[in-house]
Amino acid sequence: MSKKKVNLQDVDRKLQLLLRNQQKLLREEKEVDKDEHKELAHLQQLEAIEEQVVKELGPHPLTTITSRDIARGTVGAFIGVVAHFTFFYGIEVAEWLSVTRATLLYPLSLIIGGIFMYATGFRKINDRRVLAFLPTRLIVLYIVALLVSALVLFFFSPEFTHTFETAYKQLATVTLIAIMGACTADLIGKD
Repeated sequence: MSKKKVNLQDVDRKLQLLLRNQQKLLREEKEVDKDEHKELAHLQQLEAIEEQVVKELGPHPLTTITSRDIARGTVGAFIGVVAHFTFFYGIEVAEWLSVTRATLLYPLSLIIGGIFMYATGFRKINDRRVLAFLPTRLIVLYIVALLVSALVLFFFSPEFTHTFETAYKQLATVTLIAIMGACTADLIGKD
């Protein structure tokens, strides 16, 4: 093996190069740290803004059913049922309507209510969680429309309580407009 002579100047030069590289790395690390601190501060600021926005917005109004929603649905169903043309013509149509056709009007009312709600309010919503709430909201409004229709028929149509068939057919004809009224009133004043 041959031994290489170590020159002090070579060692010194290599040490100086090593020190310069170390200092350069330290400067770069300080810049990276400074950038990280800036980004962290910016991120914290954005999180604070996000929390404030979430607090101001609160829950989406279409994801809960409140007594106000039921009251609006009741008012809409009542207006829909009591409307002169709808009410009296519905009773007249029920006289010659078969039970089979009356039975078809119940799911038809539900389907039309769903289409009506989607087309007028839920169509603009992109949030799948809110959109998934449409069936629950529709069922509640459908039940409200049925109850209000039955109540109005009970008070304003003397034939309503004579036979089950008469009541069934009259309720079927009047509920179609009542569900549209309930859906309309539900969408009025949405925030």
